[in-house]
Amino acid sequence: RTFSSAPRPIDQLFAEMMGRESGPVSRAQALSVPAVQRGRNMICSISTLPLTLLDSENRKHRSPLLEQLDPDVPNVVTLAQTVEDLLFDGIAWWLVTAQDFAGYPVAVRHLDPSSVSLQPPADANHDPLPSGVDPRRAVVWVNGDPVPAERIIRFDSPNPPLLQVAGAAIRRAILLDKAARMYADDPRPLDYFTPADGADPASDDEIEQLLAQWKAARKKRSTAYVPAALEYHSVDSPSPAELQLVELQRQATLDIANALGIDPEDLGISTTSRTYQNAIDRRRDRINDVLAPFMRAITDRLSMGDVTRRGYRVTFDLDDYLKANPTERWLMHEKAIQLGVMDVAEVRAREDL
Repeated sequence: RTFSSAPRPIDQLFAEMMGRESGPVSRAQALSVPAVQRGRNMICSISTLPLTLLDSENRKHRSPLLEQLDPDVPNVVTLAQTVEDLLFDGIAWWLVTAQDFAGYPVAVRHLDPSSVSLQPPADANHDPLPSGVDPRRAVVWVNGDPVPAERIIRFDSPNPPLLQVAGAAIRRAILLDKAARMYADDPRPLDYFTPADGADPASDDEIEQLLAQWKAARKKRSTAYVPAALEYHSVDSPSPAELQLVELQRQATLDIANALGIDPEDLGISTTSRTYQNAIDRRRDRINDVLAPFMRAITDRLSMGDVTRRGYRVTFDLDDYLKANPTERWLMHEKAIQLGVMDVAEVRAREDL
């Protein structure tokens, strides 16, 4: 029996692993880290909020586009894919698949960012002018096919792409997870035997029997007898505590939380004692500190003149998300009726009665 390499301290093995793991991080690799997946799911939760169309006096209006973005896909899926693209790549794309009589979109389809390019394929016959630039029409290339720019809706994130700014932290988390699995699986021995000088090599069956007897003896007592035909070798391998594996994993998770902009406690990392906050306060802080950039990236783009008519704007409806408990709501309704701000019919409408 031989090893692929001589047994070495495991900290040297970690150093070699870290030296080999370099380069950009893919989205699949990032989502393999539980902290990244948890943060992604929290940020993409804004896809559950309905989009509404408001006029200049904040009155709601129906919108065929907002009621059903993609005729074949639920709105929550389309919006979640869009937010995920903004989070990881900093850009997202929709293809307009249907328009009304005035040319405004009434149906769209989410596009994979890797399928969209502003540069034509090398083999495309786009008939450019001698200068190489064709100003006669703006074209976006989707899967190698030209699509008029007016049929493309582009979303840009105000935050830098996560795969770029947090690539080092994500790679470190992946490496530490591999190290934890290595300790759990224990593929490398903590000790091993070699034949003594002049001894005849044992057969495979004899080796299996010898190792089984050695394991049984070590379970019964703290040591075991080594036959004269074998030489015993121990490997100096630090423990996970000596390597500070748990602390390193905690620091990697904390770095990912900071890159995502979310509270580390949402990822299971306790950083400090928290003052009292009710659920509404935490939700409001989460919207203001974490979700607002992605929400505004979507609503501001959908409120532009090529998507929405002048005088109208698109917003996320936060009423249900920030709704207080029934006691507080009805006290507020009672006060509003007393002040004449609302009447009973408006209260019933607000409570969906």
